[in-house]
Amino acid sequence: MTDRKTIAVVGATGQQGGGLARAILDDPEQRFTLRALTRNPDSAAARALAARGAEVVSADLDDEASLTKAFEGAYGAYLVTAFWEYNSVEREHQQARAMAAAAKATGLRHVIWSTLPDTRLHLRDNSVPTLHERYKVPHFDGKAEAEAFFVEAGVPTTFLSTTFYFEAFVDFFRPVRDDDGVVALHLPMGDRRLPGIAAEDIGRTAFGVSSAVPSWRGRRSASPART
Repeated sequence: MTDRKTIAVVGATGQQGGGLARAILDDPEQRFTLRALTRNPDSAAARALAARGAEVVSADLDDEASLTKAFEGAYGAYLVTAFWEYNSVEREHQQARAMAAAAKATGLRHVIWSTLPDTRLHLRDNSVPTLHERYKVPHFDGKAEAEAFFVEAGVPTTFLSTTFYFEAFVDFFRPVRDDDGVVALHLPMGDRRLPGIAAEDIGRTAFGVSSAVPSWRGRRSASPART
């Protein structure tokens, strides 16, 4: 099918982007073609996507020119950053600006920005310290601020508000065996609930949004989370 729309997926070999990549490839109706963006096209994950029919393209979020080249000719894109690789809101903002500029320059018809809520709208007292003179939770607040870059650039965007990955219990908050022999998860939350979702399902949600365009242009979507 030559009339299928191409979706460029940033981080297609990662968790969120990988979930969307697989959703596109597994779609029985084959509504889209996958352009998988990655820094390392020779990785095992990238080669696996290529073997399934994806177009694998080299792109670097710190290099706007590479993004512009990667987006050329695509219909839409899924945009996500990897904050914990560098732990810097400033760099995340630079990457978001580069993606917004590349999306505008190439005339993408629809993009999805993987974002998080601005915690400063909810934490209005001093119970949580302010970091870097302006943020309560930098990896949340910075993504929320970056939404403005896409609006200012005039890029048709859906803001997909994500949440805690269940996979974090394997990667970051692993169960440990206490001195009494009990295997436990230690999260300092008291009696509060924690919303969570599988990263794979974030990708599936993004696929659903992409399939429903234009009804989702300019809107905000929350990933369905279970508590």
